[in-house]
Amino acid sequence: MIKLIATDIDGTLVNDEKLLPPDFENVIQTLDSKKIAFAVSSGRSYAALIDQFEFIADRICFICDNGSYIVDKGRVVSRSVIPMRLVNEAIKVCLENDMCPLLCGENGTYYSNKSVEYEREVSRYYNNTVYLESLYDCTDNIFKIAVYGKDGIEKRGLPVLENRFGDSLTVSLSGYYWVDIMNPGINKGRGIQILQNKLGVSYEETMAFGDYLNDVEMLEHAYYSFAMENAHPLVKKTANFSTGTNNEFSVTKEIMRLIR
Repeated sequence: MIKLIATDIDGTLVNDEKLLPPDFENVIQTLDSKKIAFAVSSGRSYAALIDQFEFIADRICFICDNGSYIVDKGRVVSRSVIPMRLVNEAIKVCLENDMCPLLCGENGTYYSNKSVEYEREVSRYYNNTVYLESLYDCTDNIFKIAVYGKDGIEKRGLPVLENRFGDSLTVSLSGYYWVDIMNPGINKGRGIQILQNKLGVSYEETMAFGDYLNDVEMLEHAYYSFAMENAHPLVKKTANFSTGTNNEFSVTKEIMRLIR
């Protein structure tokens, strides 16, 4: 019996216009009636997620910033702050290699590049943004460093970040333009494990949905792991099952099919 369902957001639960499935609230009500826990799992910050899911925030779990910040029904379960020494070093490496770092913190999301293209891209995933002339001036607790490459980041930017920080931090490709950097061992899979332990749920009782490489560890911790049709090839290799696209709102369709 399924007892925990976790899903990525962008490219998975919501469509390309960032809209939730039309039956989403009915699905949550059905899960509540069956006592099945539901978690949104994202590279987005808690501030951004709570903005979209405020109407059910007291009924679901949040795995935020790729597992760096975890909230269960309004109560913080886990948080992982990156040492400021490493934050500053990441800022330096990014600026030297024509990449834009975004600091995701407890009280805000901090950026220093005011190009229209970059601000538009940031606004797709983050709110509560704060402009700083220099990111070195940031004093917030930072959970994640999101790095943007304007021409795509997998082929050029990702190797630079992996070579420099792969031994000291978690470096994860999260989108065509984005790489996420967190503390060692931090990923969505760890977030799932924390919730499984807290709720007393096993691998066989867990369902998860994802589309990109920062979802891989999460899918590995769920027997009912689904790759979206629009997923990265490596995600499709990881998942035990497959489903349709995010624009078809396939997540809620699959949930209702399996729990009936």
